[in-house]
Amino acid sequence: MEDKDVIKKEEKVKVVHPMITHPVRQKQLKHEKKPARIFYTLAKYFPNLKTTLVKAEMNIEPAAYMRKAVMMSLLYAFMVLILVGVLYIYLEINPIYLVILPLITFVFFFWLWTLLPKAKMIQRANKIDEEIVFAGRHLVIALRGGITLFDGLVSVSEGYGEVSKEFRKIVERISLGEPPTQAMREVVAQCPSQYFNRVILQLVNSIVSGSDVVSALDAVLDQVATEQIIKLKEYGQKLNPMSMFFMLFGIVFPSLGVVFLTVVLAFSGSATVTAMGGLILPVMFVLLVAIQFMFLVMIEAGRPRYLI
Repeated sequence: MEDKDVIKKEEKVKVVHPMITHPVRQKQLKHEKKPARIFYTLAKYFPNLKTTLVKAEMNIEPAAYMRKAVMMSLLYAFMVLILVGVLYIYLEINPIYLVILPLITFVFFFWLWTLLPKAKMIQRANKIDEEIVFAGRHLVIALRGGITLFDGLVSVSEGYGEVSKEFRKIVERISLGEPPTQAMREVVAQCPSQYFNRVILQLVNSIVSGSDVVSALDAVLDQVATEQIIKLKEYGQKLNPMSMFFMLFGIVFPSLGVVFLTVVLAFSGSATVTAMGGLILPVMFVLLVAIQFMFLVMIEAGRPRYLI
């Protein structure tokens, strides 16, 4: 009986291995069905697509991305084809639109898909540029306090948003056994931020040449901060002409147009003119909303997001 109890206890005991922590490796490319040869050929017409996808952190191969862009564009074109077909059946529109409109839709959306990686790359670069100066200052203070470079990189790998992710990549590569300078160069090759790349390359040059790392890092951070302040001032100067155009095309011209149209409709007794006025007013309202939205997008998109 005692032997049976011992065997049961041993069966219940689970072998617990000590926790082994591994650095989080970079995401691998999505395992998808191999694209057709035509998509590889199409990807060759976009030589910078592979680099852009890597810097935008879109984990997909160029040929697979081309296949996705073509398929989605064909889907949108097919939806337009159905819509035009319905209009052709009920309104008897010109059948040439059954070919032209879907073709234009396909080209337009394919063009948008080719621009998407670059837009995401720029968005990611802007997020990295937001706090690169603060993260760099933190690293300088840590190095001046006697902390090793690796520990300093670990300290800035948290708490600084997107730029901390880049420092974390360096830390992970060094933890996997890569030399620090090689790890930094590889991360720089995949980073879209010019400011971050300048800071890290200055750090690499200081390590290789054996010069003072802290002084070199402090100098390049001062230069980056100065350039960011200059860009903020340039943005402030651009707001003046943009505000003038906004007043003209968003307020003055629409207001005068509505007043002029109202006067014309008031003095015209024609039913045709009145019907046209009833159609023009909603169109003018839609255009006014579009103009307002366009100016807001332009102002917001051009605003530097540096934290100085």
